[in-house]
Amino acid sequence: MPLSKLEVSIEINRPVTDVIAFVDNCRNDPMWQTSVLQSEKLSDGTPAIGTVYRVKEKFLGRVIEQDWEVTDRNTDGSFWSAKTMTGPFPMETSMQFSANGPSTRVHRTLSIDVGRFFKVASPVVAHIAKRELEMDFANLKELLESEV
Repeated sequence: MPLSKLEVSIEINRPVTDVIAFVDNCRNDPMWQTSVLQSEKLSDGTPAIGTVYRVKEKFLGRVIEQDWEVTDRNTDGSFWSAKTMTGPFPMETSMQFSANGPSTRVHRTLSIDVGRFFKVASPVVAHIAKRELEMDFANLKELLESEV
């Protein structure tokens, strides 16, 4: 099955705790992630390993719903990873937040197994997804830096 691994990084002129707090709040997802229509945390408590989120998003003209489970997370939220439990194709993602003086460096990876759904168009799907991740990070930067 075709697997695409994408990586995107950005520097945001905000303290690391502010960036983590904003990204941790799934209600903010539609504000900065272009494909996300709705995001909700299904588990109680603060984000931790095992926390489940339901995300409704638009991808390649289709509205899809996926449940994501946090598979790894540092206590302070500076690193976490998650994978889809449901949805049209398997995905895994991780985000790392690191202080760089008064700014925060954010790095995200996303692995998509497009499998039988987009087998022939796998490189095109990867290109579209990478461009979307770059736009998401530009949105995140603009939102957080405008709040300074």
